[in-house]
Parts: sequence; C-alpha cells; structure tokens
Amino acid sequence: MATLSIITTNPELGVRASRAAPIIIASDGRPQSDAALVVGRIFAEHPDALRLVSVVKPVPGVVEAQIAANEEMDRARRVDARRELTNQIARTWQADDVAVELPMGDPATVITRIAHRTGATMIVAGLGRHRVMDRVFGDETALRLVRMADVPVFCVATELDHAPRRIVVAADFSETSLRAARLAIELASPCATIYVAHVIPRDSITYDVEGWGTSYKRDAGDALQRVQDQLRVPKDMTVQRILLQGDPATELLAFAASVNADLIATGSHGRGFVARMLVGSVTTRLVRCSTCSVLTVPHAAVMTRVRTTVEPPSVETIPADGWAHGLAEFARRNLGRRGTLEIDDPDVDAQGQVFDYPLVGADWDHRDGRVQLMLGGASANGPHLTHTVGGVTSIAVMRDDRGRDIALRVAHGSGLTLFTFTI
Repeated sequence: MATLSIITTNPELGVRASRAAPIIIASDGRPQSDAALVVGRIFAEHPDALRLVSVVKPVPGVVEAQIAANEEMDRARRVDARRELTNQIARTWQADDVAVELPMGDPATVITRIAHRTGATMIVAGLGRHRVMDRVFGDETALRLVRMADVPVFCVATELDHAPRRIVVAADFSETSLRAARLAIELASPCATIYVAHVIPRDSITYDVEGWGTSYKRDAGDALQRVQDQLRVPKDMTVQRILLQGDPATELLAFAASVNADLIATGSHGRGFVARMLVGSVTTRLVRCSTCSVLTVPHAAVMTRVRTTVEPPSVETIPADGWAHGLAEFARRNLGRRGTLEIDDPDVDAQGQVFDYPLVGADWDHRDGRVQLMLGGASANGPHLTHTVGGVTSIAVMRDDRGRDIALRVAHGSGLTLFTFTI
C-alpha cells in the first residue's frame, strides 16, 4: 500500500490546539479522507492535540422482514471500521499506536457533538467528491458538518499535503469573513500569499448619500484596505486585494483556480435551524464545487468568542429620550447603504445574520417600546426585511476616523443586534 510522505513546514502561526481544545479529525478510513489526517497532523503539531474520530453508521432495520441491526452486527462493523482506519493511519502517519474513537450514529451529528463537548479548536474532514446521489441520500458529510458545527470546519482537498501557500479569502466585510481571514493566516505556510477577494454584485450602481457620491467599487476597495489593516499579517506573507464582479461563488471558484489556490476561506451563517439548512448558497457551492480545500467559520464561532473587530474610533450612545430622533437621523444619513445585520440573543437561544441589504429606515416605536430596522432594495418587487427589537437597553452609533457611520448597535437584555455597513 502506498505511503504518503509529508515534506512541508508547519504553519507559521498555528491554531494553538491542545488536549483541552483539540483538533477533531473526521475520517471514514477511505483514501478520500487521507488528506484530512495529513493536514490535521500538520495543524495540530503535537499528537496530544488531536482526536481521530470515525463514526460507524448503524445498520438500518428492514421493516418488511422485521430484522433489526443487532449488537453482533454493530461489533462487526466496528471491527471493519477499525481495520480501515488502522490501514489509513499506517499509510498517512506511519504509525500503528494511535488511539481512535469509533462511536456509532450519524457522522455529521456525532462529530459536531464531540467538537462542541470538547471545546474543539477546529474540525478537519475530507472534502470528498459530492455527487447528485449524495445529495439525494443526504450523504454530503462535509457540507453537513459546515451546516451543523459551531467551530471552524476545514474541508481538505485530496491533493493537499502541506500548510496552505496560496489562500483566497472571501471578504463580504462581515465579522465571520474577518475571522475566517485571520484563521486562514494562522494556518498558512511561511511566505504564503493571501488574496482578500470581494465580489461586486452585477447590479451595483453608483449612489450618492449626503455628499458621499462614489461608486460601489471605490468604497469596496476602501473596505478591503480596512480588512487588510485588521489582519495583522506576518511580514513575510504577501497580501493582495482583489475586486471581482458577478456571481460570488462562480467568481471565487474561477479566481481560486486561476491562482492555483490551496484554500478558499469564508464565513458562514448562524446556528438557527433555517440558517443551518441554508448555510448560504455561496458557501454551499464552494464546498460542493471547489477543487481546492475550503475553510468555513460559522457565525456561532464568532458570536460566542471575543469579537474580532477593532474598536471603532468613535462611539456615540444615544440618550433614551432621543432614540426616535437619533434613529431617524441615522437612517437619513445612511439611506441606501448596504450592510450586514447580526443578531445574538442568548435569552431565546437565537443567532442570525443577514447579508448585503441596503438600509431603508430606522425607527423607535414609543407605543410598543421597540426599534424597527427596515432593509430592502429600491425596487418595489425586490426583497424587503423588517427586523424588530424589543427590550432595548441602549442604542449607539459607531463611526470611523472620518466621522462616517460604520455601525448601529442595539443592546437588548443580554443580547445584541448589530447593523454594520459593508461599504
């Protein structure tokens, strides 16, 4: 059986995994997941920081014949799984004394629970080759991990056997994409090249708000510069800012192929049921169609940790008796500007994120004691959204060093609603 040789340097920074915060390697013992073992070992640096998990699917009962999968059949399946995993360890790690875990159940569900319970730093899994039949039978394990996990998921392409050297970061200017960029840099090889890429929508137009007449392209370029300024890139790494235009997934995949990228890094959506099921069409297509590895950082990984954005130069807290006037002025100044709406409400176990909606209005309803944020397009037939926030305790506007609004922050109970302008 062929042996993989690891001839690579470790990441320059590393993810600082440990026994208390391990990297979970998800494997099915097949060659398509060999690269997950190779790359997971590189990222962890030390075996104590790894947990190798292979989930055994139970045999379903045959209803017509009333035959259930019994314990003996399950034991046989575990024996087969252990043999495959032992062979895989031998050909990838050149070792034969590695402890493995062989729980039974649905792979994505079990691995997600283990990662949550152990406070895992990251899940590493093989990207595989998703087929139509995989979708029909719900067997897209990598994509389901991305949908379910509350920690970053690194889906490894079969050809990757080193820390990434060419990385495309999908920058939509949300906090998740910023964290994805920072994690990608931690995982990168020394002297890596980082492409921070933003895709301009096809229908972007020139807009003029309170004298800020400019183009989407110019403001997006400024926003990319601000992202780069926040990344703390090592001096020996190269950063290039890239503006693309068109369908986001199509353009990102094409650009990654053109630069022979090892990795595409992106943020994904919240942890609510709908958000998990949808993930986002861009992330779904990247995982399904990419020929290189894909790193996704879920919204939950951002909202449950120290926030990664730098402190804004100016924060104006609006007095409670001025909420109506303050919100009206905020809406007037920023009418039409696109942004990301993030909601984190531990009281009702709700998190969510809405991307790339223009601000239409903001209002304080005295009778109901609620803030209303109106988002939507200029077209009457376009998508519209109204988000209502009750139990408000404070409202603040954050501004950059030029005095331009960059975000509206509404605190409510122990939760927070944040509307951050992307341009």
